[in-house]
Amino acid sequence: MASNRELPPAATSPGAPGAPVAPQTVQPVVNITQQQQPATGSLPIIDLPEDIKNCAFYHGRIPRVEAELSLRTAGDYLLRKAEGIEGIYLVVSARNSMTYFHFPVSQEKETSKFYLDSIKEASVLDLLNAHVTQAIPLSKTSGCLITRAVPRPQWLVKHSSLIMYKKLGAGAFGEVFLARMEDPTSEIMLDCAVKSMKSEATSEARLRFMKESRMMRKSYQHKNVVMILGIAVMHNPLLIIMELCPNGSLVSYLRKNKGTTTIQEKLRFVTEAASGLAYLEAMGCVHRDVAARNCLLSATNEIKISDFGLADDRCLMIDNTLEKMPIKWLAPETMQEKIYSLKSDIWAFGVLCWETYADGEEPYPGLTPIQTRAKIVVQDYRMKMADDTQPEVVKIVEQCWEKNADKRGTMREHFASLTKLVTPPVAIN
Repeated sequence: MASNRELPPAATSPGAPGAPVAPQTVQPVVNITQQQQPATGSLPIIDLPEDIKNCAFYHGRIPRVEAELSLRTAGDYLLRKAEGIEGIYLVVSARNSMTYFHFPVSQEKETSKFYLDSIKEASVLDLLNAHVTQAIPLSKTSGCLITRAVPRPQWLVKHSSLIMYKKLGAGAFGEVFLARMEDPTSEIMLDCAVKSMKSEATSEARLRFMKESRMMRKSYQHKNVVMILGIAVMHNPLLIIMELCPNGSLVSYLRKNKGTTTIQEKLRFVTEAASGLAYLEAMGCVHRDVAARNCLLSATNEIKISDFGLADDRCLMIDNTLEKMPIKWLAPETMQEKIYSLKSDIWAFGVLCWETYADGEEPYPGLTPIQTRAKIVVQDYRMKMADDTQPEVVKIVEQCWEKNADKRGTMREHFASLTKLVTPPVAIN
């Protein structure tokens, strides 16, 4: 099995495997990444020095792509941790006008001094200061000069700023806790939910975990989308800190209140879910896991779209890498051709509507995932909505389940139609 470790060196550029099937409208300014190999005889960083832990430009265990997003101009640099063949290395990530560089900090066995190329110093911070003040490239071959240390952003929080209270749940990659976090801007303690990554998780799982946090941070400020408050990556376990949704998932609520949830309340739930999904659609975000289990409820039972572990900012893609996907929520083109798009999210929204009006029952009752796939793809089967569903909602779901993805409409259109049925109406953003 191929390793996801960052070292030894590699070079990448846009257009590599995994690129979107449609051309991107914005091309990156920096189009080359170069990783340097640890020097022969160098040692991995076992115990991080205290001066590094407290350093304003130490970003913790963020992946390479996250570091590159923080390097805005030529001369920018930061410190981070990365996994190598020999263990954990301290890495200097930097850029010039057209290239990103990632240099593992090496340490001599004999003198314990740190170095990147020819300069050797007793501490990493002294080493970087020498490269800055003397205008010496990080390596002769790269010619990369550094001038400005990029400070750690406010959303990169320290583990010490969190107080864990109790476990709320667990999943394949970790656990979710009720916690309190000190707000860095006001020093007020905030109630929050913390998703914790298992320390023994694979490199691939850690990258997916970090991608989820990155997608949630992409200016997703909407009342029907869960807000991320920060991430903690200074050391294990990696944490994502989110706004607290104390009333749990929509599917749990529906099952707990089976037979007592009113039709108007169900209409409000699907309308608020449509509101959040219409916002994500406008932002170019394909969620890829739309379901009642991934709709959380606030203290006032307002819907919040959550779980961005599979989300992507490519509006159309073919992805053959995902296994064990929830078949009963997938569109026909996803089942057959692994195509994910904003339109496949609309299909899944139709399934979410069915779940809501069925009091949280699992879709395609009595059918296995394999049987469900055959019924949809071969027989063109569609589920029947509950008898008391509003006729207008039935029409929307039928459109969401069109085999031709282009005929499914948009989430904004569906939200506009639903909000006309709600009293009082939900505002269209």
